[in-house]
Parts: sequence; structure tokens; C-alpha cells
Amino acid sequence: MDKIKRGIVGKVISVNSSDKGGIPKIPQEVVEIYEYGVKGDYHSGKTNFHAKKNNLDRQITIIAQETIDFLNKNIGEKVFPGSLGENILIHGFGDLSDITDEHIMEIGSGVILKINGQNQPCSTLNSIDDRILKLIVGKRGLISTVKSTGIIKNGDKVKIYKG
Repeated sequence: MDKIKRGIVGKVISVNSSDKGGIPKIPQEVVEIYEYGVKGDYHSGKTNFHAKKNNLDRQITIIAQETIDFLNKNIGEKVFPGSLGENILIHGFGDLSDITDEHIMEIGSGVILKINGQNQPCSTLNSIDDRILKLIVGKRGLISTVKSTGIIKNGDKVKIYKG
């Protein structure tokens, strides 16, 4: 069943940023989305610091609140907004496992993100709980690039379209 075709509108639960690598990212009231990601975030910019290459597919990461709820149910209350390294935490679309690189995401009043695929779990997440990698496979969220800039804040509406 394609959730997108049913006209679901989700919402932003948390926007997160950190000028350091690793986890967690720190919840913010608002973030500015510029052409290379979340302004001031360690993972924004022209270069992917982990892979030492152009940052062409992974400027912003998105996770579902439904994934955090699932993890906390299985490992205890250890996961909170930003702890999985996400820039944007959303609610309303399930665990995002059915969203592909054929989709775009519109947030608030005009921020457009091109979805580039599923985010792969990273061993850094083991610092939260050693069970987390097995539980999060296929539910780690999305990687995306910026198509339209602007400001995102908690409570903003989220729409996902096939694009």
C-alpha cells in the first residue's frame, strides 16, 4: 500500500544539528536548510567527511518517530530525538522503509528534499545499545539532498510525493 497516494501529511517532531561528528545531534528550535544541508551541521557542506568525497547524496538524514518508538519498546527508553544522528525526525509515515529514491519530501513552507535512498546502519549506534543494529536494519531512515532551501522547525507539516 502506497502511503503517499493516500494523501498522508506528517509532521516534524525534532530538528537536530551538531558541529561535531558522531552521535547524538542536538535538538534545535529551528534549522536553516541551505544548498549543502543543515547550516552549521558537521555533515553539511560540499564534502562527506566520512567518505572523503563530494557530498552528493547525503546532506540531510531523516528518521521516523515510529522507528524510535520501536527501538525504545525493544531496548528500553534509550533513544531520543537526535540520538540516531538524524537531522530531521518526522512522524506519520511509518518507519520510512517504503520510501525510495523516486520520492521527494516537502517540509514546512517550501523546503524540498530529494530522497536518495535508505540510510544504512552504522556501528556508531552500538554505543547506544549492542542490539540496536539488528533492530534498525531497514528502518534507519533516509538520506537526502537539498532541492529548495528554507527554515524547518518542530511542528512543520511534511508531505512525501513520488517525483
